[in-house]
Amino acid sequence: MQTGNQLAGQKKYTEAVVDFTKAIQVNPRAAKAYFYRANAYSNLKDYDNAIKDFTTSISIDPSSANMNAYFYRANAENAAKLYTDAIVDYDKTISFGSPNADMYHYRANAKAGAGDHAGAIADFNRAIQLTPRNPELYEYRGVEKANMRDDKAAILDYNTAIAIDPNNADLIFYRANSKGNIGDFEGAIADYATSIRLKPTNSDAVFYKANSENNLKDYPAAIADYKKAIELDPKRPFVYKYLANALGNSADSTAAQYFQKGIDADPNNSSLHLYSGIVKVNMRQNESAMADFNKAIELDHNNGEAYQSRGDLKISIKDYAGSKEDGDSAIRIDPKNSYAYITRGRAKAALRDTAGAMVDLQTAIDINPRNDYAYAILGDINTDLLEYIAALNDYNKSIDINPGYVETYLKRGRAKLKLGDKDGALQDFRHITATSTKDENLNLRLSKAMYDAGYYTDAVKLLDIIITANPKMPDYYSERGLSKARLGDTPGAMADFTTAIGIDSMATLAYDNQALTKFWLKDYDGAIASVNKTIKINNDNNDNAYFIRANIRMELKDYSGAVDDYSSVLFRNIDNKKAFMYRGFAESYLPDRSADMTADFNHALVLEPKNEEIYNMRGLAYMNLKNPLAAIIEYTLGININPRNPELYLNRGLAKIESELGQTNACSDFNLALQLGSTKAADAIAQHCK
Repeated sequence: MQTGNQLAGQKKYTEAVVDFTKAIQVNPRAAKAYFYRANAYSNLKDYDNAIKDFTTSISIDPSSANMNAYFYRANAENAAKLYTDAIVDYDKTISFGSPNADMYHYRANAKAGAGDHAGAIADFNRAIQLTPRNPELYEYRGVEKANMRDDKAAILDYNTAIAIDPNNADLIFYRANSKGNIGDFEGAIADYATSIRLKPTNSDAVFYKANSENNLKDYPAAIADYKKAIELDPKRPFVYKYLANALGNSADSTAAQYFQKGIDADPNNSSLHLYSGIVKVNMRQNESAMADFNKAIELDHNNGEAYQSRGDLKISIKDYAGSKEDGDSAIRIDPKNSYAYITRGRAKAALRDTAGAMVDLQTAIDINPRNDYAYAILGDINTDLLEYIAALNDYNKSIDINPGYVETYLKRGRAKLKLGDKDGALQDFRHITATSTKDENLNLRLSKAMYDAGYYTDAVKLLDIIITANPKMPDYYSERGLSKARLGDTPGAMADFTTAIGIDSMATLAYDNQALTKFWLKDYDGAIASVNKTIKINNDNNDNAYFIRANIRMELKDYSGAVDDYSSVLFRNIDNKKAFMYRGFAESYLPDRSADMTADFNHALVLEPKNEEIYNMRGLAYMNLKNPLAAIIEYTLGININPRNPELYLNRGLAKIESELGQTNACSDFNLALQLGSTKAADAIAQHCK
């Protein structure tokens, strides 16, 4: 045993095992000989033999005098991933009394390995009480808190550990990860930079720093770091795909050349064509991107990512059947690709196979329960179905998984509005304004969502900040002008529209919003003149301009002209349910158009069968046709979908006045409308309920 221990001290563990074996041959009941040999086996990472020897040592001497045999057997079991056995042995060791910090520390590690993160944190708490200056304990406890998705608490532990050990690159890296998880991308980037300075070879830190820069839309910095990550680890999964996305989103006109150089050198490389296509998708070069995806698939029929990426592109160009076929192919190649199920689910939803879409998205979640994108798309489908509570739950799950993705806050805010939670919606919208002002498209959609919700003051404040940072974007002025108009600041609104047009004389949104403002001011000639400029600039794609002009013509009682303009909207966007609905209403004013009216409303309901607004407007149309009983049926159908819509009760009451159902039934509806907030119900009560 003495010579064996000397050899072990010199880290000659194989030779030490030989001497310990000789000692055991001399005395097979020597518990220490088995213990020492077990330690040597552990150092050789031969955990099976180590555990056997520790077990023999314990069988010879199970007393507390042999406590270390239990402790070290637990360590060997932990290393062999036999976590349940390890925990039992740590429990036994601790039961002997006077436990030290290491016992709790290592038991915490075993509990973490077994997935008992709460139990691990409890043990780290005990270890920290015994040795409060050990930075490792705070580090590992922080990791467990992060595993429980409590990144804010994890950051506090990392802060304490870093205060004790300020030059620990791994500690700073972990803190950066948690900052990124809560959406503090600037803080994460600062920590990643420090970690890289201390440990330049950490490709993970470089890669995740690039991801944070990408989230902040700082594409040049992200591109540089993705390239650096490739230099450090050329085989890192997905890095080329992330680089392709960043290149496509950058303003660098040479971005598409990065992968093209590789293609020129290796034209039969399927992956290079895939990445080139991704760059071009983001640059909206759809035709060229499609050619790249086709080539990638031609070169490698088992390139599942190429099928999936082509499927996503086909969704954007409304080739839903083609997208579904590509999703099928991607899933056939890799049945565990959760994103392929999302692609196919989106295609099915667009093809109105809602049940099939739901199944695919749930499959994506089953494969990867942390897939925030799957929950977000599920929320979108439930929103389209007007299942706002279900949508809200989906968006909540998506944000819980990835709180740094601000797009989902916008979706959740809209769902909250539909559920009447205006304060909650505003809180989500304000979160976005506090997080991101660099994404032009998101900012425009956010300002529109605020406008649609009636938060005109907040929309103006948001756009003030954005315009200060981006003074040459005409659409920002156009959106701010519209909110100013709603606030009664007509001069300010018109000034913003003029500024937008001064920046870009082809700014169609400015002319559209100028037309709306004039329309509200009853300057119908001026409104039509403004919207005609939009149509002249972009006749082919601006369906919104025709919709605005149609509404103006409705106000002017030019119903035939309105029908023509709504038809122009549908020529450009056949899925515009509002255009079908409004055209049907316009047709109710025209003689001999009742069949067309019915067909338009029916088609609108095919597009969105649970939209109470369609029933409400069809009821109004029946009133125009002097058919109050049919109108009552429509209003009732709308109420069945949304019993919180005051206009439906008001209009049903008015229809009852016109029918034989009488004043009493009508007044009941008027009072319900009043309770739900209808501003017109009081006048109806005063007029009809004396």
